[in-house]
Amino acid sequence: MSILLITEEKIPAAYRFSLTQKLAEELADKGECVYLISTSDGAKLEYPGIIHKPVVMKNWDLLNLMSRLKANIRICLKTLSLCYTKDIKLVYGWWPILFFAKLFAFKKVAADMPEFMDIMYKSYNKPFEWFFCPMLRIYQTIIAKFSAFVINESEISREIWASRGVKLNKTYNIPYGVETKKFSEAVKGSFRKELKISENDTVLLFHGDIGIDDGVDILIEATNDLLVKVIIAGDGDIKYMNELKNNSSSNIIFTSWINYETMPQLIAESDICVAPFRSSQYTNSTCQLKQMEAMAAGKPVIVSDLTTFSKFIKNNFDARIVKPGDVVDLKNAINELINDKEKCSHLSTNAKITAEQFDYKIRTKKEASLILDLIRK
Repeated sequence: MSILLITEEKIPAAYRFSLTQKLAEELADKGECVYLISTSDGAKLEYPGIIHKPVVMKNWDLLNLMSRLKANIRICLKTLSLCYTKDIKLVYGWWPILFFAKLFAFKKVAADMPEFMDIMYKSYNKPFEWFFCPMLRIYQTIIAKFSAFVINESEISREIWASRGVKLNKTYNIPYGVETKKFSEAVKGSFRKELKISENDTVLLFHGDIGIDDGVDILIEATNDLLVKVIIAGDGDIKYMNELKNNSSSNIIFTSWINYETMPQLIAESDICVAPFRSSQYTNSTCQLKQMEAMAAGKPVIVSDLTTFSKFIKNNFDARIVKPGDVVDLKNAINELINDKEKCSHLSTNAKITAEQFDYKIRTKKEASLILDLIRK
């Protein structure tokens, strides 16, 4: 019997860390036969016990709806093919595909649902939200009810699922994880030279997906007149990105996506990392990667005060916490850290220690345990 894991993320990792890949490795190390379906640039994961079935999408764009739809159709077809031809005990992971595995292949399914897709759709400024948001909410809720269990990142998420009719005892709060060792051991690369930034300049960094809730516009407004360089490493909706660029002064540098393997080097070259999220159902119920990776790298981090993530940190101890959406508070915090090297050092030291609780192995071991308990019943 085999376990089938599915994700729309690229494996091997392209622009972001793939927790699904690490979960597959954890299960394989425990002696399980694991099939893994993912998008890919063409490379194939070679790991004992894992049979990788990549969907090659060389021009795949996470934020392009048509590109994403095409990728998911191909992932779905490959999932059904494996379900029909192999002895699959459980299908786990990327939730939209689970509907088809359950209804058309009659497989037991379990879902990884870190976000509420109706909220995400709105955050990324996609069209016809008045129609698609209610449809996504209904669709995701149906799949949650189908699933043997649902993994999310907070008690808030569990409560929301319960309010939507999903049994509380089959939802589990397991915060996301990152490769803490990769970031803590990173050395500086050549980004400053490539971007024509002096070694004497103070560099602020934002990295990751860019939607309305991520607050990049707030960061731009707070730093447009400061004597700092601000690197925005990531991408979002074209219209929204053009709006951000049009409102930026010359000290704001947009790099688009940075390959995941070199992201630790970019963070190592930065002085302060900023995660200026707005307060929303999405941001309050999840633990975003960007501040976890920055803390693992031992960087002073400025982050918005959000319900879930703020439970892991303490203001002025391992992070500088600011009011969500408050330009003045963010600007004051930036100036404070620029002018207080001792405080930066204090935050950096403690951030690295705090980040140990974000290591991906904590998450994958818990996930693997739930999966194995389920298939052995």
